[in-house]
Amino acid sequence: MPGVEVELDEAIRVAEERFPGRSMCVVREWVWLDLEAPDLVNEELASEGKQPVMLLVFQVLFDSSTSSKAHWFRTTPLIQFSDGMFFQTENKLYVLVGHGRRKSMSLSAVIRLF
Repeated sequence: MPGVEVELDEAIRVAEERFPGRSMCVVREWVWLDLEAPDLVNEELASEGKQPVMLLVFQVLFDSSTSSKAHWFRTTPLIQFSDGMFFQTENKLYVLVGHGRRKSMSLSAVIRLF
């Protein structure tokens, strides 16, 4: 699954212009997880404006809210994906750089494993 091929400075600049003041994280080595969840869970997510999708992130290039470089993490559910690179969650904007992978996984497995 393609992200964008841009330098870090350009990714930050574009994200700041498009989403001023938003907490952001520029990531590489990521996996787009389509969550397989019960209808009730999907309905609850939809009622909150969220989609059954999360990211697994294995490399952080930049995080506007911390200088820590977490080893890996799972995001909260997707609210909106735009321009082939902006993965928006409730609290943070993720800029997807480079090619990632796309996988389907049950929600219970994601929560257990990650």
